[in-house]
Amino acid sequence: MKFISVVGICLLTAAMVYGEWRSSAQKKARIVAGGITLLSAMLALTLLFLPSLPGPTQWIKLLFGKVDKFMK
Repeated sequence: MKFISVVGICLLTAAMVYGEWRSSAQKKARIVAGGITLLSAMLALTLLFLPSLPGPTQWIKLLFGKVDKFMK
């Protein structure tokens, strides 16, 4: 079942990169759009295989939790 999800993520990523590549005329914009899309795909694949990783809220709490206590 994960194999199908991996293939789906890869196909969607390829379609998005291809669409952005064709629609943009500037080389910088192509590189940025492709890079962000590929990083997002890597994150999606990582979360597919490691679903127990902490979410963004837990990361913010970890990073700024002590600052909150200090300010009170």
